[in-house]
Parts: sequence; structure tokens; C-alpha cells
Amino acid sequence: MDTKTQILSIASDLLQRQTVNGFSLQDVADRVGIRKASLFHHYRNKEALVADVLENSLNGFRTRVESMHNQPAQRQLDAFLDIYQRRIGAGSRLCSVSGVTGDWDHLGEEPRHWALELLNEQTAWLKRIAELAGFAHSATEAEAWAEQIMVRIQGAMLLSRVQSSPLPLERTIALMRIEWARATSAS
Repeated sequence: MDTKTQILSIASDLLQRQTVNGFSLQDVADRVGIRKASLFHHYRNKEALVADVLENSLNGFRTRVESMHNQPAQRQLDAFLDIYQRRIGAGSRLCSVSGVTGDWDHLGEEPRHWALELLNEQTAWLKRIAELAGFAHSATEAEAWAEQIMVRIQGAMLLSRVQSSPLPLERTIALMRIEWARATSAS
């Protein structure tokens, strides 16, 4: 793994575990095993690094969405939920976007842009899932459903993190699966 990839991986982990205010460039340098001054060869400041972490998360998310494009709605929803339940690690980490929201008003334009892009792409995928499943009868209804899924998942991730337990997220996902089964069988 090259140095820049290592920096991104470690910064992503720190962002998800400690949020944007909980780590420094020195923390990243220490974990990579380089001097802090060497980080500036790759990133002009912490904000640029965080923006790159968020852009990288968005690109990974897009790849996941593209790989699921022709799958049935249920499989796509499972893939979406899997991102939070298995890939992020509920109870010990937050998603990248949650890692910056606590300092949103003080965050620069570039990281805010990538965070919003990632949230918008997630909501758009959920909206398409609702439309594909056939239980959203309008674009507005699909968008409202997608927004509610995001609110519930993000809230459950936060609660899981505070409690250091994956249970709040697991319970939320279990309830959503029951609701999904009812909604899709009724449509």
C-alpha cells in the first residue's frame, strides 16, 4: 500500500472513530509511521485530507451502487444496510459523514461538499429502491421513505456508538426488514 493510500485509510478510520475534531494530522502521521511534515507532501491541511476521505467514501459507495444496479430491490436494500451493519462497524464507528457533522458550521466548503454528495447519493439510491419495489406511489413518497431510512440508520449508528454496542442498529434494521416485508407484500 502506498503512503497516500495508507494516509487515507488511517484518516478514514480516525474520522469514523473519533470524528473530525478528535484527531490531528500528527495522529495520522504517527499511525502511518511518517513525520507530520511528510503529510504536507500529500495534503496541504487537515481539511483537504478530510475532503479526500469523504470523496473516497463517495467513490466506494458509487462502486457499490453500480455493482447492485440490476439486482432486485430487496438485494439492493440488503446491500445498503450491509454498509452500515458490517462494513462500518456499528458500536465502534460512525459513517464518514457523521464524523464531520458535529463540526458542520466550522467545516470548510470542500469537505461539506463531499459530505452532502455522499448523503445525496445514499438518499437517491434508497429512493430508487423504493420505486423499484413498487411501494412508493410517487417520487415524493419515495424520497420521504428514503429520508426516513437515512434518519433511522444514522440515529441508530449514533446510539450504537454512544452505547458501544451494535444492538441499537441491529434492532433498527430488524424492524425495517419487517416493515419492508409488510410494505412489499401489500404492493
